Amino acid sequence: MTEQIRDKLIYKDKEYYLNNEILEYYFNKFPNNKPETNSIMTACWRGYYATFKIVNNELLIEKIDWLDWDVIDNEKKLKFDLFPNNKYTWFTGFIRIDDFRGKYDDENNEEGIYELLEIKNGNLVNYWKLNYNDFLEFKEILFLDFKETSTYNEIVLKWKNNNPKMKQDEIDKYIFEYIILVVHFD
Repeated sequence: MTEQIRDKLIYKDKEYYLNNEILEYYFNKFPNNKPETNSIMTACWRGYYATFKIVNNELLIEKIDWLDWDVIDNEKKLKFDLFPNNKYTWFTGFIRIDDFRGKYDDENNEEGIYELLEIKNGNLVNYWKLNYNDFLEFKEILFLDFKETSTYNEIVLKWKNNNPKMKQDEIDKYIFEYIILVVHFD
C-alpha cells in the first residue's frame, strides 16, 4: 500500500507530520461538507492534505492543499464557511508530537519521552510530557474512561460484526493500543 501524504502541525515553530488525519474525522462525520474531487492520487486518497498551526493556544487550519483545481479555487470560501477564522473548533482529542512516534505512533521505546497535545474544541488545554511507564498509565486511564462511553460500545459492535470470531479481550487490546487516536470520537 502506498504511504499517504501526511498532514502537518506547526507548534512552537517546529513542524510535525501527523500520524492521524484529524480533518478527516470532521469530513467523515459531515460528508456533505467535503467537496467532491475528481482527482485521485494513490498517495492521497482523501483528496487533500492539511497544515495546522497552534497560535495563542488555538488549533488553526493554516492551509488545505486540494488535489482538484475546482476545489482549490473555492478553498478560501470553504475554509471560511466551515471553519470561521480558520479555527478548527470541531476537534477534541490528542495529537502526539514526540520524536519517538515513527510513522504509526509506535510505543516500543521505553527510553523515550512521549509528548501529547490535548485539544478541546480547537483549544490547546494541556501539554503532556510522559516517560514510557507514565504514558502507559495515562493510556490505561483513558481506556477505562472510554469503556464507559457509547462510542466504545459502537466500536466493539462493529468489530464483532466484522470479526465474529474475535474475542472481547482482543478487541479491547486493539482499542487500548490506539486509544490516543480514538478518544476524540465521543
